[in-house]
Amino acid sequence: MSDSITGGCHCGAVRYTLGTPPMWAGHCQCTNCQKFGSAGHMSNMVVAKDALEVSGELLAYSYDADSGNHMTRYACTVCATQIYGESSGNPTAVVLRAGSLDDASVFDAKAVIYTDSAVSWDAVDTDLPTFPKMPQR
Repeated sequence: MSDSITGGCHCGAVRYTLGTPPMWAGHCQCTNCQKFGSAGHMSNMVVAKDALEVSGELLAYSYDADSGNHMTRYACTVCATQIYGESSGNPTAVVLRAGSLDDASVFDAKAVIYTDSAVSWDAVDTDLPTFPKMPQR
């Protein structure tokens, strides 16, 4: 990747630069993503935590997920745009929200996860592999 990936919130108070390519990208249909996104799924990129540089003030919201992992989601304190989340299950990576990208074309979904929680009205790319839960590494 020759250029960094950039993005930020709706109002511009939060900006970020990602210096390495995403490790994975896809759509998540878990019930947490449905609630937080007010939609049927969220589109995410898993990225190296140490490659993400964020400026601006973020609001942190933490909770325990069904997986047993402690989760924290970060959003702009001004406009509430979600920027990324992190999990105690993988402390070296964060989950960047694809909707916050400056250039949405860099998002290249590889799969749809947590399809066991999918709602009937949320159709995603049927050509992508699907997983009822998170695939094991």
